[in-house]
Amino acid sequence: MKRTTTLMKFLPTAPSVACLALSLVTTWPAVAAAQAADCDRACLSQTMDRFLAAMIGGKPDAVRLAQDAEVRQNTRLTPLAQTAWKDVKVVKSTMTFADPVSGNIVARAGVELKNGRPAYLSARLRVLGGKITDVEMSADTSSRVVPAYVFALDPRYSEVLPPEQRMSRDSLEALGRRYFLGLTDHHPVAEDYDDRCDRYHSGQRVTNAASNSVEGGPPRTCFGSNNGDRPWGPAIEQRFPIVDAERGIVLGFTLLLYPKSPNQQRMYVSEIFKVVDHKVVQIDNIGLMMQGVATTGYIH
Repeated sequence: MKRTTTLMKFLPTAPSVACLALSLVTTWPAVAAAQAADCDRACLSQTMDRFLAAMIGGKPDAVRLAQDAEVRQNTRLTPLAQTAWKDVKVVKSTMTFADPVSGNIVARAGVELKNGRPAYLSARLRVLGGKITDVEMSADTSSRVVPAYVFALDPRYSEVLPPEQRMSRDSLEALGRRYFLGLTDHHPVAEDYDDRCDRYHSGQRVTNAASNSVEGGPPRTCFGSNNGDRPWGPAIEQRFPIVDAERGIVLGFTLLLYPKSPNQQRMYVSEIFKVVDHKVVQIDNIGLMMQGVATTGYIH
């Protein structure tokens, strides 16, 4: 009964550090992993709080970056002071997820810009040795951003799941990889999705909706939207820097190719999956169509 109640609570009626996972061990040097583990969840949260305070306060020089740190916005190298944060008037809503095992933390923020328009900003920080080595920003400042969604981000993403509804770190990452494989071969695994799973692009609901300006076509489920002939794929440079088993959260990045596009368009994808009782129940996506982009710039 408890399992059903928690899952139903998340779904809309209408629309201590764990052992290092094998996948991270094979990707990260042992020294880097040990350094990441030195910054626990509270440490990562404090680092993000300081980062956001500096950026919102117009003081990017106060951010403690490592000497060789990279700052990228929408895949492109960008000075921290020139990112979309310089145009933010006020932050309306945030949700933050940390992974002490990998040393990564991400904050999604629904903001109002100085010109009065809504925007959806995501910042991933990687912290090693007490300093920020990566700042990866996904910034959607387009007219597609839905203020009703980004100004009141769903608190259920952050809810801690009862132990019986959790998956292991390895299993959560494997689910994320199956999702991106479905973007590539268009054969997703139906059992990975709850029947009422919904996906949102910068707040616009693109599943179980009569119409949307992102994908078009008839109403589709999370499973159906990737099943069959679709204009995208493959999904390259797949990364999963944050896995939070307690909350059923996976953060995934990929560069999604559109081979039939005459302009060689690609979508830079930053998705947060909420997984309850072994099924994806909701997906928060910032997906940005781009041209002339060959890489996201990150390999870890």
